[in-house]
Amino acid sequence: MLRPRRALRLPAPRLTTPREGIVRGLHLGVAPVVAATTCLADGLGPARGAVAAGLALGGSVLTDVLLGPEPLTPADHVTRFRSSLVAAQAGRLVAGGLAGGGHPTRGAPDKDRRTVAQAAVFTLAIGLDAVDGQVARRTGGSTQRGWRFDLEADAAAIAVLAATMVHRTGWVLVPGSLRYVFGGVRQVVPGLRGGLQPRLSRRVAAGGSMVALVITTWPQVPGHAVHLLSAGAATALLASFGRDSVDLLRGASR
Repeated sequence: MLRPRRALRLPAPRLTTPREGIVRGLHLGVAPVVAATTCLADGLGPARGAVAAGLALGGSVLTDVLLGPEPLTPADHVTRFRSSLVAAQAGRLVAGGLAGGGHPTRGAPDKDRRTVAQAAVFTLAIGLDAVDGQVARRTGGSTQRGWRFDLEADAAAIAVLAATMVHRTGWVLVPGSLRYVFGGVRQVVPGLRGGLQPRLSRRVAAGGSMVALVITTWPQVPGHAVHLLSAGAATALLASFGRDSVDLLRGASR
Protein backbone atom coordinates (compact mmCIF):
# COMPACT_ATOMS: atom_id res chain seq x y z
CA MET A 1 0.00 0.00 0.00
CA LEU A 2 1.41 3.33 -1.06
CA ARG A 3 1.67 5.96 1.60
CA PRO A 4 0.65 9.50 0.68
CA ARG A 5 3.53 11.86 0.30
CA ARG A 6 4.05 14.31 3.09
CA ALA A 7 3.53 17.90 2.10
CA LEU A 8 6.70 19.92 1.83
CA ARG A 9 6.77 22.53 4.57
CA LEU A 10 8.28 25.82 3.58
CA PRO A 11 9.48 28.32 6.16
CA ALA A 12 6.86 30.97 6.72
CA PRO A 13 7.94 34.50 5.87
CA ARG A 14 8.39 36.90 8.73
CA LEU A 15 5.36 39.11 9.03
CA THR A 16 5.27 42.71 10.09
CA THR A 17 4.99 43.40 13.80
CA PRO A 18 2.15 45.57 15.16
CA ARG A 19 4.61 48.43 15.62
CA GLU A 20 5.82 48.19 12.03
CA GLY A 21 2.24 47.94 10.86
CA ILE A 22 1.61 51.34 12.43
CA VAL A 23 4.72 52.79 10.78
CA ARG A 24 3.64 51.39 7.42
CA GLY A 25 0.26 52.99 7.92
CA LEU A 26 1.98 56.32 8.48
CA HIS A 27 3.93 55.80 5.25
CA LEU A 28 0.64 55.27 3.42
CA GLY A 29 -0.68 58.54 4.81
CA VAL A 30 2.31 60.60 3.68
CA ALA A 31 1.55 60.38 -0.05
CA PRO A 32 -2.05 61.70 -0.05
CA VAL A 33 -1.28 64.42 2.50
CA VAL A 34 1.71 65.72 0.52
CA ALA A 35 -0.19 65.49 -2.77
CA ALA A 36 -3.17 67.44 -1.46
CA THR A 37 -0.96 70.01 0.27
CA THR A 38 1.06 70.58 -2.89
CA CYS A 39 -2.09 71.07 -4.95
CA LEU A 40 -3.43 73.60 -2.46
CA ALA A 41 -0.09 75.41 -2.38
CA ASP A 42 -0.16 75.53 -6.18
CA GLY A 43 -3.65 77.01 -6.19
CA LEU A 44 -5.21 74.02 -7.95
CA GLY A 45 -8.16 73.88 -5.57
CA PRO A 46 -9.62 71.23 -3.26
CA ALA A 47 -11.17 69.15 -6.08
CA ARG A 48 -7.86 68.51 -7.80
CA GLY A 49 -6.26 68.11 -4.40
CA ALA A 50 -8.68 65.29 -3.61
CA VAL A 51 -7.96 63.61 -6.96
CA ALA A 52 -4.21 63.92 -6.39
CA ALA A 53 -4.56 62.49 -2.87
CA GLY A 54 -6.53 59.50 -4.14
CA LEU A 55 -4.03 58.75 -6.90
CA ALA A 56 -1.10 59.15 -4.52
CA LEU A 57 -2.71 56.81 -2.01
CA GLY A 58 -3.22 54.22 -4.74
CA GLY A 59 0.45 54.42 -5.72
CA SER A 60 1.53 54.15 -2.11
CA VAL A 61 -0.67 51.09 -1.51
CA LEU A 62 0.77 49.44 -4.63
CA THR A 63 4.28 50.07 -3.31
CA ASP A 64 3.40 48.45 0.01
CA VAL A 65 1.90 45.42 -1.75
CA LEU A 66 5.00 44.95 -3.89
CA LEU A 67 7.24 45.16 -0.82
CA GLY A 68 5.41 42.24 0.78
CA PRO A 69 4.88 41.44 4.46
CA GLU A 70 8.54 41.15 5.46
CA PRO A 71 9.72 43.78 7.96
CA LEU A 72 11.53 46.82 6.58
CA THR A 73 15.02 47.74 7.65
CA PRO A 74 15.73 51.28 8.90
CA ALA A 75 17.14 52.12 5.47
CA ASP A 76 14.03 50.67 3.81
CA HIS A 77 11.88 53.03 5.86
CA VAL A 78 13.83 55.99 4.47
CA THR A 79 13.35 54.68 0.94
CA ARG A 80 9.69 54.03 1.68
CA PHE A 81 9.26 57.67 2.70
CA ARG A 82 10.95 58.72 -0.54
CA SER A 83 8.59 56.54 -2.56
CA SER A 84 5.62 58.19 -0.82
CA LEU A 85 6.88 61.59 -1.91
CA VAL A 86 7.24 60.34 -5.48
CA ALA A 87 3.70 58.95 -5.41
CA ALA A 88 2.49 62.32 -4.18
CA GLN A 89 4.20 64.10 -7.05
CA ALA A 90 2.76 61.66 -9.56
CA GLY A 91 -0.74 62.24 -8.19
CA ARG A 92 -0.28 65.99 -8.26
CA LEU A 93 0.98 65.84 -11.85
CA VAL A 94 -2.04 63.88 -13.09
CA ALA A 95 -4.56 65.90 -11.11
CA GLY A 96 -2.96 69.18 -12.20
CA GLY A 97 -3.29 68.16 -15.82
CA LEU A 98 -7.08 67.79 -15.58
CA ALA A 99 -8.91 70.42 -17.56
CA GLY A 100 -5.64 71.98 -18.67
CA GLY A 101 -4.48 72.84 -15.17
CA GLY A 102 -1.17 71.02 -15.31
CA HIS A 103 1.06 74.05 -15.76
CA PRO A 104 0.49 77.73 -15.15
CA THR A 105 0.40 80.05 -18.09
CA ARG A 106 3.54 82.04 -18.77
CA GLY A 107 3.61 85.14 -16.66
CA ALA A 108 0.96 83.93 -14.23
CA PRO A 109 1.51 85.42 -10.75
CA ASP A 110 1.53 82.02 -9.02
CA LYS A 111 3.99 80.38 -11.39
CA ASP A 112 6.96 80.49 -9.03
CA ARG A 113 4.88 79.38 -6.07
CA ARG A 114 3.70 76.30 -7.91
CA THR A 115 7.13 75.35 -9.10
CA VAL A 116 8.66 75.97 -5.69
CA ALA A 117 6.18 73.60 -4.05
CA GLN A 118 6.97 70.84 -6.55
CA ALA A 119 10.69 71.54 -6.52
CA ALA A 120 10.81 71.33 -2.73
CA VAL A 121 9.22 67.87 -2.72
CA PHE A 122 11.44 66.64 -5.55
CA THR A 123 14.52 67.95 -3.76
CA LEU A 124 13.57 66.13 -0.57
CA ALA A 125 12.67 62.89 -2.36
CA ILE A 126 15.90 62.73 -4.34
CA GLY A 127 18.09 64.27 -1.65
CA LEU A 128 17.16 61.48 0.76
CA ASP A 129 18.80 59.05 -1.67
CA ALA A 130 22.06 59.90 0.05
CA VAL A 131 20.54 59.12 3.45
CA ASP A 132 19.18 55.60 3.03
CA GLY A 133 22.55 54.27 1.90
CA GLN A 134 24.26 55.78 4.93
CA VAL A 135 21.60 54.32 7.22
CA ALA A 136 22.02 50.89 5.66
CA ARG A 137 25.78 50.92 6.19
CA ARG A 138 25.64 52.22 9.76
CA THR A 139 22.93 49.82 10.88
CA GLY A 140 24.28 46.81 8.98
CA GLY A 141 20.93 46.51 7.22
CA SER A 142 22.10 46.26 3.60
CA THR A 143 19.95 43.70 1.78
CA GLN A 144 19.34 42.71 -1.82
CA ARG A 145 15.70 43.72 -1.48
CA GLY A 146 16.67 47.10 -0.06
CA TRP A 147 19.12 47.69 -2.90
CA ARG A 148 16.47 46.93 -5.51
CA PHE A 149 13.90 49.03 -3.69
CA ASP A 150 16.29 51.98 -3.67
CA LEU A 151 17.00 51.50 -7.37
CA GLU A 152 13.32 51.45 -8.29
CA ALA A 153 12.59 54.47 -6.10
CA ASP A 154 15.32 56.42 -7.92
CA ALA A 155 13.97 55.39 -11.32
CA ALA A 156 10.41 56.33 -10.38
CA ALA A 157 11.50 59.71 -8.99
CA ILE A 158 13.39 60.58 -12.18
CA ALA A 159 10.50 59.38 -14.37
CA VAL A 160 7.96 61.56 -12.53
CA LEU A 161 10.37 64.50 -12.54
CA ALA A 162 10.84 64.08 -16.30
CA ALA A 163 7.10 64.01 -16.89
CA THR A 164 6.77 67.19 -14.82
CA MET A 165 9.57 69.02 -16.66
CA VAL A 166 9.03 67.84 -20.24
CA HIS A 167 7.15 71.05 -21.08
CA ARG A 168 10.42 72.94 -20.51
CA THR A 169 12.90 70.62 -22.23
CA GLY A 170 12.73 67.33 -24.07
CA TRP A 171 16.15 66.29 -22.75
CA VAL A 172 14.57 65.06 -19.53
CA LEU A 173 12.90 62.22 -21.43
CA VAL A 174 16.26 60.47 -21.75
CA PRO A 175 17.05 60.06 -18.03
CA GLY A 176 13.34 59.60 -17.28
CA SER A 177 12.99 56.56 -19.51
CA LEU A 178 16.51 55.14 -19.68
CA ARG A 179 16.20 52.82 -16.68
CA TYR A 180 13.02 51.22 -18.05
CA VAL A 181 14.32 51.00 -21.62
CA PHE A 182 17.48 49.28 -20.38
CA GLY A 183 15.40 46.86 -18.30
CA GLY A 184 13.27 46.01 -21.33
CA VAL A 185 16.30 45.44 -23.55
CA ARG A 186 17.80 43.12 -20.92
CA GLN A 187 14.75 40.88 -21.27
CA VAL A 188 15.40 40.58 -25.01
CA VAL A 189 19.20 40.36 -25.00
CA PRO A 190 20.39 37.54 -22.69
CA GLY A 191 23.93 38.90 -22.66
CA LEU A 192 22.80 41.94 -20.70
CA ARG A 193 21.35 39.96 -17.81
CA GLY A 194 24.57 39.42 -15.93
CA GLY A 195 25.72 41.17 -12.79
CA LEU A 196 27.80 44.32 -12.66
CA GLN A 197 30.72 45.10 -10.43
CA PRO A 198 30.45 48.28 -8.31
CA ARG A 199 32.03 51.23 -10.07
CA LEU A 200 32.61 54.72 -8.73
CA SER A 201 31.98 56.38 -12.09
CA ARG A 202 28.50 54.82 -12.23
CA ARG A 203 27.60 56.26 -8.84
CA VAL A 204 29.00 59.67 -9.81
CA ALA A 205 27.02 59.70 -13.08
CA ALA A 206 23.79 58.68 -11.39
CA GLY A 207 24.16 61.00 -8.41
CA GLY A 208 25.31 63.97 -10.47
CA SER A 209 22.48 63.50 -12.96
CA MET A 210 19.87 63.41 -10.22
CA VAL A 211 21.23 66.61 -8.66
CA ALA A 212 21.27 68.34 -12.05
CA LEU A 213 17.68 67.34 -12.79
CA VAL A 214 16.47 68.51 -9.37
CA ILE A 215 18.09 71.90 -9.94
CA THR A 216 16.06 72.34 -13.14
CA THR A 217 12.80 72.19 -11.18
CA TRP A 218 13.50 75.43 -9.31
CA PRO A 219 11.98 78.60 -10.82
CA GLN A 220 15.15 80.63 -10.32
CA VAL A 221 16.95 78.52 -12.94
CA PRO A 222 16.74 80.17 -16.40
CA GLY A 223 15.60 78.28 -19.46
CA HIS A 224 19.04 77.90 -21.09
CA ALA A 225 20.43 76.42 -17.86
CA VAL A 226 17.55 73.95 -17.76
CA HIS A 227 18.49 72.70 -21.23
CA LEU A 228 22.20 72.48 -20.41
CA LEU A 229 21.69 70.65 -17.11
CA SER A 230 19.19 68.21 -18.62
CA ALA A 231 21.41 67.56 -21.64
CA GLY A 232 24.40 66.98 -19.36
CA ALA A 233 22.44 64.54 -17.21
CA ALA A 234 21.20 62.67 -20.28
CA THR A 235 24.71 62.44 -21.75
CA ALA A 236 26.26 61.20 -18.50
CA LEU A 237 23.61 58.50 -18.03
CA LEU A 238 23.81 57.39 -21.66
CA ALA A 239 27.58 57.02 -21.34
CA SER A 240 27.24 55.11 -18.06
CA PHE A 241 24.57 52.73 -19.37
CA GLY A 242 26.54 52.29 -22.59
CA ARG A 243 29.65 51.27 -20.69
CA ASP A 244 27.64 48.86 -18.54
CA SER A 245 26.17 47.29 -21.67
CA VAL A 246 29.60 46.79 -23.22
CA ASP A 247 30.94 45.24 -20.00
CA LEU A 248 27.97 42.86 -19.76
CA LEU A 249 28.23 41.76 -23.39
CA ARG A 250 31.97 41.18 -23.08
CA GLY A 251 31.44 39.14 -19.93
CA ALA A 252 28.75 37.04 -21.61
CA SER A 253 31.00 36.27 -24.58
CA ARG A 254 33.81 34.87 -22.45
